[in-house]
Amino acid sequence: MRWLLLLLLLTGCGGYRFSQQDNPLSQYGIHSLSVPMFYNYSNQPEVSADFTRETYRLLTGFSGLKVKSGYDRTADAILIGIIKTPEKVTETLNSRNPKVAQDTVKAPFAQNRRQKFYIPYTTNVTMYLQVIVIKKPSEEELALLRSGIGDKIKSTSNIVFNELVPLNTQFNREYLDDEGVQVIATQNQGLQRKNFKNLAEQAAVSVRDMILYAF
Repeated sequence: MRWLLLLLLLTGCGGYRFSQQDNPLSQYGIHSLSVPMFYNYSNQPEVSADFTRETYRLLTGFSGLKVKSGYDRTADAILIGIIKTPEKVTETLNSRNPKVAQDTVKAPFAQNRRQKFYIPYTTNVTMYLQVIVIKKPSEEELALLRSGIGDKIKSTSNIVFNELVPLNTQFNREYLDDEGVQVIATQNQGLQRKNFKNLAEQAAVSVRDMILYAF
């Protein structure tokens, strides 16, 4: 019975112990980190806020690391986040598993009849997050890192971290006929928005884990 209680206590404290991890960036002299709004280079609007907020929230769990919201030049280093997608929207939101829907249409020279339409049911979402931790960057360095070759630049004495994180998820659409169409269209927009938020949470965990285990 005692060992079972001990196991439950250890399991229950697991999240707390992780949130108290020592600052892994301290070996580079980084005790404060500025996290400005992530750049959105994707073909999806209004996703920067979720990605920035979730990453900021998880990084505050490192003991000994002061995380500052916004662009603060007094911080020891800056975390730059750049959200990217494939060039085409159809590659970012890749619809699969078409579902058969039926509707009544009046075709020329024909009577009303039931006609089949194929509507995408499952949508796979593909995005990327480039994450850079750089100490006291100049404007020229920031411009270069934000450019099209920024993810090719290797670590240097002041670029501590430069990684591209792949992100993938999927969601299923809802369908109704007649008066339910407008309601479901709104719900589908909500589903897509929710999945972008899930991607932001997934990205934040990846950033935290990479920083934690890369050093």
